[in-house]
Amino acid sequence: MADKQALNATFFAFRKRDKAVLLPTTIAFAVLALGTFALFAALNWQASVDYLNWAASMGAASTKPTQGPPSFEAMMPPASVMSLIPAYLLFVLAYYVLLAAYEAACLRWMIRGETAGLFGFSLGADTWRVYFTYWIWLLLLIAFYIVCAITVGGAAVSMIAMSQAGGEPSLSAVLIPLVLGVVILLGLIYFSVRLAPAAATSVARKRFAFFDAWKVSKGRFWGLLGAFLLLFLMYMVLCIALGVAWGVFMGVAVLGQGMQSGDPQSAEEALRAFANPQMLTGVALMYVVLIVAAFTFYVALFGVNARAAQLALEEGKITAGA
Repeated sequence: MADKQALNATFFAFRKRDKAVLLPTTIAFAVLALGTFALFAALNWQASVDYLNWAASMGAASTKPTQGPPSFEAMMPPASVMSLIPAYLLFVLAYYVLLAAYEAACLRWMIRGETAGLFGFSLGADTWRVYFTYWIWLLLLIAFYIVCAITVGGAAVSMIAMSQAGGEPSLSAVLIPLVLGVVILLGLIYFSVRLAPAAATSVARKRFAFFDAWKVSKGRFWGLLGAFLLLFLMYMVLCIALGVAWGVFMGVAVLGQGMQSGDPQSAEEALRAFANPQMLTGVALMYVVLIVAAFTFYVALFGVNARAAQLALEEGKITAGA
């Protein structure tokens, strides 16, 4: 029964429903996300160009060690580049609001069968519940990194102290950090899976309920883990296949021969041979397939969490608010 539930959860997002909502919502999100990137690039075009020129000059300087290291002034990026930092932070905040609206639209439809706003997008309560879920995940990730730093740092300090004292690290001094690392990794996997339906739980309950995801995932850890692993493996296999196709398509061997010959003309000719409409069309198609696969993967993840929350509602583990 558990295996059947895991399989149903894996492909829950793609079940036949009364009307198509996820596809137009996904297309709308892709258009809005592309527009957001384009707006950021347009508003910060000169700073982006200055950054690329500065990065290129740093790379060129590193390949000429005979000239000595660049001065401190030369290493500093142009003043315009510094303006990218606050602009990028604003862009990230705006993008994650958009992403939260997209996830909320998908979850709202899969769990409650409801739509809101334009193409399911809305800046209503569900969107902000999902958005603040991202912040909780960020804080938990920071806490995890602190634990890792303390554990690894403590082990490193202990081993350095022993080596300076002239003694060889004991077997326990080597094994304990490894065991702790495995325990931390397994703990990360366990808690991540148990809290994975957090956003779906908040949408199902119609109130912010991040840690109620623990109730939702109770008794379904292996089903959720299996669904996530299956989706991840399918996505990775496709990415690897596209990577192999990319390598064959672009003629890695020919390009490598041109680069290794030491003749810039040979390399340029090899690159120019692939800069034709047929090749560029093939590359564009690969990008489209990769983007479609990425969206399919994310929607499938939303579906796994939505199914877990829906089952929790049916079983009375959680209750929906008014």
